[in-house]
Amino acid sequence: MKRTTVGHVEITALVDTIEAYPATTVYPKADLSPYARHLDAEGRVPLNFGSFLVRDGATLLLVDTGWGPEHGGRLMAELAEAGVKPAQVTHILFTHLHGDHTGWNFDRGSGRVLFPEAKFLVPKLDWEHYTANPNESFERDVRPLEALGVMELVEGERTVSASLTAIPTPGHTPGHTSVVVTSGQERGFILGDVVITAIDAEDPEIDSIFDWDSGIARETRKKTVERLIADGSLVGASHLPAPGLGRFVREGGRQWWQAL
Repeated sequence: MKRTTVGHVEITALVDTIEAYPATTVYPKADLSPYARHLDAEGRVPLNFGSFLVRDGATLLLVDTGWGPEHGGRLMAELAEAGVKPAQVTHILFTHLHGDHTGWNFDRGSGRVLFPEAKFLVPKLDWEHYTANPNESFERDVRPLEALGVMELVEGERTVSASLTAIPTPGHTPGHTSVVVTSGQERGFILGDVVITAIDAEDPEIDSIFDWDSGIARETRKKTVERLIADGSLVGASHLPAPGLGRFVREGGRQWWQAL
C-alpha cells in the first residue's frame, strides 16, 4: 500500500498479489535478450496485481477489485491498512473484465456484495463481449451485478467526479478503460493493462499474449505512453512493479518506466 497525491486528489496503490510468469509465454514473438534485467533467475517476469483507490472530495473510487481469494489476494486487508471500510467506497470502475480485475466483488461464502454502497461502472463493450463469450470469473464476479441494480454500463468518456474522467483505451479488451485525473495543473492516469510490464513500457511495439486485439492494443499503448510522457502524468499501472506508481520517461532516444 502506498499513498500519493495529484493536486488535491489522493491516490492509494493497493497490492492484491504478485505472481511471476515465463516471459516467453507473455511475449511469445519477442526477442527478450535486451530485457534480461526485468526477469528473475528463471526467466519469469513478475506481475503486480494492483488496484487503485482514488479520493476526490466526496467521491471514493476503487479502480479494479483484484484477483480475489483464489489467489491469496490481500485487497481487503490493504483497504483496511489504508483506513478505508468497504462501505465507504462510492464507485468501482473496472478497467476491463478479466478475472484478475474483478475478484473481490462478492463474498464467496454468503454471496453478499463486498462494497455495499458502490456503483459499479462496467465498460459496455466488455460487458457485451463477455455476455456473448462468458467465462467463470465473469459469471461469478460480474453478471450478478446487473440483477442487483448496482451496475452502470459506461461507453466513451464518462465523468466520475470533477477531477476524474473515464476514457476508452481499447485493445487489451474491447472496452478497456482508463481514468484521467486532473487537479489544477497536475495530471494523473490510472492505466489498467495498456502496458503490462517494464518490457513493453520500453518497447510499445512488443505484443503481449494477453491482448484481445494486438494491433489495436499496440496503437493504444503507443499513443497513451506518448501522451503520458508529454504531460508528465503520475501513473497508476495494474501490473508494473508493486505498488505500481510511477511515470513514463524518455531521454536520449530511450523510454522507460520510472517507479515513484
